[in-house]
Amino acid sequence: MRRTTICRSSRTVLLALAALPLMWRVLAAQDTTQAVQQQDTTQAAAAFQGQLPSSHTVVRGETLWSIAQMYFNDPLLWPEIYRLNTAVVEDPHWIYPGEVLNLAEMLNVAQGPGVRPDTSQAAADTVRAAPGDTIAAVIPTDTAMIDTIPGDTTVIVEAPPTVAETYETMFDRRRTKRQQVQDVLRAYAEQPYRPLRAGEFYGAGFLSEGEDLPWGTVVGATSTSAILRLSTTNSATLYEEIAIRPPHNASYHVGDSVLLARIDRALQSGPWGQVIVPVGIARVTAIQESQVLARVVGQYERVHDGQLAMPLEPFRDPGQVRPTPVEKGMLAKLIEARDLHPIAGAQQYFFIDKGRRDGVALGDVFEVYKPAEGYLGSASEEVRAVMMIVHTRERSSTGLLIQITHPGLDVGLPVRLIKKMPS
Repeated sequence: MRRTTICRSSRTVLLALAALPLMWRVLAAQDTTQAVQQQDTTQAAAAFQGQLPSSHTVVRGETLWSIAQMYFNDPLLWPEIYRLNTAVVEDPHWIYPGEVLNLAEMLNVAQGPGVRPDTSQAAADTVRAAPGDTIAAVIPTDTAMIDTIPGDTTVIVEAPPTVAETYETMFDRRRTKRQQVQDVLRAYAEQPYRPLRAGEFYGAGFLSEGEDLPWGTVVGATSTSAILRLSTTNSATLYEEIAIRPPHNASYHVGDSVLLARIDRALQSGPWGQVIVPVGIARVTAIQESQVLARVVGQYERVHDGQLAMPLEPFRDPGQVRPTPVEKGMLAKLIEARDLHPIAGAQQYFFIDKGRRDGVALGDVFEVYKPAEGYLGSASEEVRAVMMIVHTRERSSTGLLIQITHPGLDVGLPVRLIKKMPS
């Protein structure tokens, strides 16, 4: 609704009554009402003739609504006048006599392209009231404010929609579904090279070399089976909790990793001791008076009671370096296969009689060969398999067969270093 200010305070009424004698004297000296009326007539005539000025000086009784109606014959354009004059008009609800409103850009929009506003009228207009006009100086400020909201009209000016900035150009093409699937498959096929992973190291097995290892005993799974077992063996699967009876004077802590293993057999020839086959990895979760509770976090074989447990050996990741080919490398011999099979195959483990003290490192590559016998009619040297070292001990190492050309890998066959990891 239109708001009209009648009287702001009793002080305003007193000031108005006191100003009446002064106004009477001023009006006798200079008829400012006539000047205002002359200005309004001039501006209206200019707007009627199409000679629209580039600016307008506000006089008493005008509103943005009436100014838009006078110049553009459309009162609903008053928000555009306010938008172009926000530096002059602080509040669109109130404008004051003497304020100069810019209409230049507004005229271009209202008149259409190709029509330029006539500024000669603005230059020749000398009737407009100056900021120090007598009426503007006499009338109190509280009663000079003009409400510019038209009656019974609601105009809502919506802010322009925000557009998210993007730097995508016409050359930036989005990848299709097929290309995205190809990227995923390529990530699987073209993985970064690693000579050895932790799972290969811990699952390889080793020879005890006659050493007295700090074995504990796996008591079994702590959970009670919901199904009647026909066997007396208590087994555990991945992420299940097991109980371990540690050896005498052992020091275990929560968070320690434990290697679960079984003793496969003892080697009779040489000082190699027993064949240790890993079955899983467990992590200690609680320390009790007579036992240690641990959770199975890795599994290579079935974990059950009666198996052995010992502190896990730390794994030193060799990184992504590749072994360097060497000529006339170190010579060693096959001790025996970890798992006895009639025919040797790829991904099987074999032990050799060289270890850390001889310079063997994780990731070294050896080849197993049968040397030439040297007699008349005999065959030349024959390479039967290639193995990579995945576990090292002091005097022995464990190799994983990565290539095999002949299944006859007999005990005692010579092996030769062909690729060496940088030290």
